[in-house]
Amino acid sequence: MKVKVYRCEPNLEGSEHYDYFDVPVIFEEKWTVMNVLDYIQEHCDSSLSYYKHSTCGHGICGRCMLMVNGKPVLACTHIVRDKKEIVLEPFLKGKKSIKDLVVK
Repeated sequence: MKVKVYRCEPNLEGSEHYDYFDVPVIFEEKWTVMNVLDYIQEHCDSSLSYYKHSTCGHGICGRCMLMVNGKPVLACTHIVRDKKEIVLEPFLKGKKSIKDLVVK
């Protein structure tokens, strides 16, 4: 599956762009967006920034909220169903970006 991820380094002017990754999502295992992000960080680009913490997977705190194909979701609970391409962007894009998918 193609994954298009918004990237930004706030201290570098003009750094906003999208990176594309091929992720071998196993749909039978019901991968979440967090699984996709973890795969990208572990196998493709370790510099990717996103919210990941010990309580992720419970959908309680909401810190891992991001936009998937233009809709707000929790990365830790949202199951990936689109087999072609997904677009991952920060929640409230344009707000105070810290880096990549992390906003203040």
